[in-house]
Amino acid sequence: MITGAVTHDPTTTFVQTHQHALWRWLRALGCDSGGAEEHIQDALLAGLAHGALGWSLADARRWLRQAAKNLFFMQLRRERRRPVAFDLAVVESAWQRARGDDDDLPLLALRDCLQTLSERDRLAIELRYRERQSRAAMAAALGLGEAGVKMALRRARARLLDCITGKLRENDDAR
Repeated sequence: MITGAVTHDPTTTFVQTHQHALWRWLRALGCDSGGAEEHIQDALLAGLAHGALGWSLADARRWLRQAAKNLFFMQLRRERRRPVAFDLAVVESAWQRARGDDDDLPLLALRDCLQTLSERDRLAIELRYRERQSRAAMAAALGLGEAGVKMALRRARARLLDCITGKLRENDDAR
């Protein structure tokens, strides 16, 4: 019997989707880690207040990145500090090449492919990557040993990789 089903409200999913990329963005701009955490929280709250839950992933990323940058630059102005000397256009361009905003396809493929997994495999993936649970905690929830959890995750990731690769290949072929 599988126990411990994972459910997330849209706000939690929104925060988890955007917080790591925003942190990397702010750090790329020269923000210290403590300031980055503060600006991320403020940008996410502002995004939620502006209805970002209803936006496309690319639109939300662009808006949040701009909001976080503005918050960081406002802090610098308040403290009468200058940002690290760099050309913002160059940083933006490099960010777009490395990360981009229009990478919805892999995430959509992942969401579709997660639905093709068995209930147990899907729960294992959710416990590991959404809940960040240890193998011991996952073993208790799934009724497996730790070695069984390791193998279940390995198989589930392989199935996801095959499914996602296939969906992305289909999309490339359709272009």
